[in-house]
Amino acid sequence: MITLVNEKLIPADNEDSETITLRGLGEQLVTGMIIKNTSLDIYRVNIQWDVCKAPLTDDVILGLDILDTLRAVINLSTPTLTINNKVINAAFVNSGGEISIQHVCIQRTITVPPNSEMTVTIKTNESADQEYILEPCPMTSCVLVSHVVGKGNSCPLTILNDGNRNIRLKKGTPIGYPISTFNRLTSTYFIPTFKTESE
Repeated sequence: MITLVNEKLIPADNEDSETITLRGLGEQLVTGMIIKNTSLDIYRVNIQWDVCKAPLTDDVILGLDILDTLRAVINLSTPTLTINNKVINAAFVNSGGEISIQHVCIQRTITVPPNSEMTVTIKTNESADQEYILEPCPMTSCVLVSHVVGKGNSCPLTILNDGNRNIRLKKGTPIGYPISTFNRLTSTYFIPTFKTESE
């Protein structure tokens, strides 16, 4: 995905601008213009980049092209964006304001023995035919939670303890959150923002 910039921020086109048609903004097609060597300043990281000027409600939507070049890390659990070892706080939002995200939590306190894995069944509020990806939350240093592609309101999840001591996970501990695969696949240019549940 190319980096998109609101057309109001780049008033003039340069002579070698190329007109393109964007897809991924719902059913409608949007006309944009490639503007070469645009100066972008992303939290004190300045870069010259080819961007697409388009009618947007956001100022800028960073594309995978620039994120890859900057070796940026997007952490959906916290939510943060890391560029050049600088952590930038983010939020998931849509045009209607903030949206909440559903956490999958431990229903009863469990103990995962050292150097072992445990399979538990998770339950979600998804409908029976809805597919989702369970994105793990950050856990203690020795606990790993698997990514899961699930369907319906329950699926197995593996919790791995690669340490040398018992790990106790208390009831209510968030272990992940489901993200609809439909939203992930159809929203090419939608960058959601979210707020986590307060504990």
